[in-house]
Amino acid sequence: MTQTQKKTTAIFKLMERFLTQKEISSYDETLLGEFECDRKTLERYLNDIEANYAHIVTIKKSRKKFWKLIRVSDIFEEFVSNAYDLTNLFDLAQSFDPEIFRELERGTLSKIANSNEQVFLFKNSIMEELKSQRVQEIFKSLKVAIARYEYRDIVYHYDEVLVHKNVKCIKLMFVGNNWYLMAVDENKKLLFRRLSFIENVSYAQKSNFRRKEVEGYLKFLKTVQNPMTLYGVTPKVATIKATPHVAKYFEKGMKPLLISQKFVKKCDDGSVIFTLEYTQELEVLPSIQRWLPDLIIVEPQELKEAYRKKLEMALKNP
Repeated sequence: MTQTQKKTTAIFKLMERFLTQKEISSYDETLLGEFECDRKTLERYLNDIEANYAHIVTIKKSRKKFWKLIRVSDIFEEFVSNAYDLTNLFDLAQSFDPEIFRELERGTLSKIANSNEQVFLFKNSIMEELKSQRVQEIFKSLKVAIARYEYRDIVYHYDEVLVHKNVKCIKLMFVGNNWYLMAVDENKKLLFRRLSFIENVSYAQKSNFRRKEVEGYLKFLKTVQNPMTLYGVTPKVATIKATPHVAKYFEKGMKPLLISQKFVKKCDDGSVIFTLEYTQELEVLPSIQRWLPDLIIVEPQELKEAYRKKLEMALKNP
């Protein structure tokens, strides 16, 4: 048996094993003996499976890694068993796509949705942009590249066609109801590229990069508020006043407008003062504008002026 045949046989057997065994470890002596391989080889097999199947995930326990098949029922059980409230559970239910979840466990969420049709209305789907075959293939290709720290060539078409050669694909992010690819180009610039505008993904001239080369970018992504957050720019602070009419939505403990939001105080007139951090004006102005005229920029003056100009431009349009 060739090495390729040996690997293929092992992967198929592992996939069957996931259906009956809750977790699989690369330290499993039975599997090591059955496949006649060492621990690192078994770990590579499991990594390949994880890279190609979104519902198989890595779980770390102490110093050991385990791979687990996540079913929809497992996710719901985790929420119900451990959550103080079920807000996150219903956020998940609101964004599910029955076609995607049917691949994991037929009928589970469909039954929940149908039985609660009188109570819930599902309007958004986290997989809305992944409905076409082309985008699904691109999504899968990027997922593999990210999992393996591989370079890719990306063709991106928004206002014009851009070809990004040898980019380091580091993360797929769902933000603002859209999927984005986060990648680092040859000039070390962090790119936010909306998935629906990516026309093609192909293997690059370069093969692999090391995780430590992108650790700074990955750390930054934890602080990203939206696609307008700039990498390497020191954030400024904006002070915002919410009028009494909408103040309750901005009081301490309420869901923030952006993740940098910090409650400052509640004023005697019932208004609320809070702050937002931003790396450029476009990072916060669209969010503030949605609450027009009840969010007032107190400072800085330059942000107030930029907001005023945007409003004037909008009024001039026929």
